[in-house]
Amino acid sequence: MWHLFPSVGFDSNIKFQLPRFLAAALQIESLKSCTSINSLRKAIKSLPSDLDDIYRSTLKRIKTQTKEDISLAGRAITLLTHAYRSLKITELQHALGVYNDMETFNDDDVVNEGAIVSVCCGLIVVDKESETVRLVREYSC
Repeated sequence: MWHLFPSVGFDSNIKFQLPRFLAAALQIESLKSCTSINSLRKAIKSLPSDLDDIYRSTLKRIKTQTKEDISLAGRAITLLTHAYRSLKITELQHALGVYNDMETFNDDDVVNEGAIVSVCCGLIVVDKESETVRLVREYSC
């Protein structure tokens, strides 16, 4: 695609670089739980290098959380995967505050933005300028 815009000055190899940035972002997210220098060193040695393995590792981290956090992450990722259009973070927060057994909506059920992002372990990102939330993914160029 970049060959269609030669005057823009994009490196034609950028499509090969994007997975590396995505991999690095997900790996950094996985290192956030390290509490000491030695645990960080150990975690760095065991980091997967293949993007599929990095995704598997991220999903494994999600599954080690509390039952409530696993449910929240799964619901958030599912909503973003199946949304007809891009969602604003407030829309996702409100959607996650709705449950099957609810008779009326309660503002106290609106889920905190930080909690949503945290339980998804780097698989979702919020664009602060547009306030849209999306799945982090490898872009096809």
